[in-house]
Amino acid sequence: MSGLNKLMGRGILPPVVHGVLDYPLAAVLIVPPLVLNFDDDAAKWIAFALGIGAAVLAVGTAWPTGIVRIIPPLLHGYVDITVTVALIVLPFIVGFSDHTTALVFYLIVGAGGLGATLVTRFEPRVPAQREMALRMAA
Repeated sequence: MSGLNKLMGRGILPPVVHGVLDYPLAAVLIVPPLVLNFDDDAAKWIAFALGIGAAVLAVGTAWPTGIVRIIPPLLHGYVDITVTVALIVLPFIVGFSDHTTALVFYLIVGAGGLGATLVTRFEPRVPAQREMALRMAA
């Protein structure tokens, strides 16, 4: 088990709490960009697309709040890290950092999501996997 995998399994936030937070995060990525009238279309549609992806991830993750439960929690964590870091850097890469509303939105949602992800305990989805992961970590 890699060091990052071990770190992802040691957070203080239980998976069920993270799973509950995933649904409002998806809504925050979908609704406010349409309502806040971002000056940049790319900022609006990127947030919208990431919100749809967040909804799919929330529904598909194999923990108590998931509905389909096919995405391993650890993979969910890695996707969360990637997307939240992207939210922080995208305004500068895509070129809408001069649009204050979009910039502040992306920075706050990205930093909040990254913080929540880094403190989440991403556990294997079934007890047998959890036992195996614990044995491999020892």
